[in-house]
Amino acid sequence: MKTGIQLEIGERQLPSGLTLLAIRNSGVQTFAGVVSLDIHGADEPADQSGLANLVGACLDEGTEKYDDLELARAAESLGASLDGNHRGGIVMGPAKSQKQALALLREMVTRPTFPTRAVKRVQAEVLTEIAAEDDDPRIVAARRFRKAVYGKHPLARPSQGTAATVARLSPKDLRAYHQRWFRPAGGYVAVAAPDEVEDTLDRLEKTFRSFRGDPVDHVATPKVELAGAAQNAHIPMAREQVHVYLGHLGIRRADPDFYVLSVMDHILGTGPGFTSRCARKLRDEQGLCYAVSAGITGSAGEEPGTFTAYIGTSPEHRQRAIDGFLAEIERIRREPPGADELADVKKYLTGSFVFAFERSSNLAGYAIRCKRFGLGFDFLHRYPDIVRAVTAEQVREAAERNLHPDRLAILSAGAS
Repeated sequence: MKTGIQLEIGERQLPSGLTLLAIRNSGVQTFAGVVSLDIHGADEPADQSGLANLVGACLDEGTEKYDDLELARAAESLGASLDGNHRGGIVMGPAKSQKQALALLREMVTRPTFPTRAVKRVQAEVLTEIAAEDDDPRIVAARRFRKAVYGKHPLARPSQGTAATVARLSPKDLRAYHQRWFRPAGGYVAVAAPDEVEDTLDRLEKTFRSFRGDPVDHVATPKVELAGAAQNAHIPMAREQVHVYLGHLGIRRADPDFYVLSVMDHILGTGPGFTSRCARKLRDEQGLCYAVSAGITGSAGEEPGTFTAYIGTSPEHRQRAIDGFLAEIERIRREPPGADELADVKKYLTGSFVFAFERSSNLAGYAIRCKRFGLGFDFLHRYPDIVRAVTAEQVREAAERNLHPDRLAILSAGAS
């Protein structure tokens, strides 16, 4: 069954190894361009944790052609917004300004200068954020949870780094990292705009053909495995509430169980409102919290994500909340969901996913994900049928394969 969305997507690969993607988003007067390069978490040295994040945050602080204010004014004069990140950046603005705005995106991503004064200012801002997060029990618990799940894997490290590692970074470190890893090979530039696909591809080729650099060998990413035994720890902090994270290593986006587990997630703990089991039981019926969730597919990517259940509750209800999660995990592993429950989730998933295609930036990101995860550009038309084909027994079997209540990491922080 096809959706009402009709997308025309084209691609072209440059000799540099950079893949260009054009999405025709007819009927709009805006556009979005996204650069997403082939940069891995393991490319950042452990003793420089936070380096990639700082590089991305400083991309727009000055380039070979513009200083920071000039770059901001150039984007503003086009009615465009320009932002960098650890894999590249994004520009959005009026469709009529594409040529100039894409040139700014290329300039920001490929020719940043990382001026000392600007880097020190952004670095200080990041350190302030880290200090605030170190005093936030929810973030403290989340970080300890990731450490328990990932061990020595790069994903165990906070993306912003630690106060110690960030404080040691210098503009020279940022320049060296950018020079080594910001290469075109294996990367993508995607634009969603109202123009014909071939016209957009021609514009992209003219803009990015000067972006060159030899491919580099990535740092080997260590293998991460499911923990062999359960863990349970609490970090006391002077707060009224306790924030509890419970879970274990999850799946990659390419896992064959992904779509069945997506249905399972919405039944178990990510459905809207009070519709999921965990929300209905722990929040609505038992009144243990305001915020509760549980799911395994939301963090799945090129590397394994996590199965994560979260609840914020009062300290006297910590164990009761944990027991509630365990009961629901065991139940979904043993019993297929009911027919009405399954039908409601399918209706929600097939009816709501189209909203992810309302913005040009979402469309550009969609095209990149289709390539990066091998989904095929027709994925949006196949998705409803994939979801509708999921059976109740498949949900139970996938839950049994992928949820491991005997190997959970349980980390909490806050009131004792």
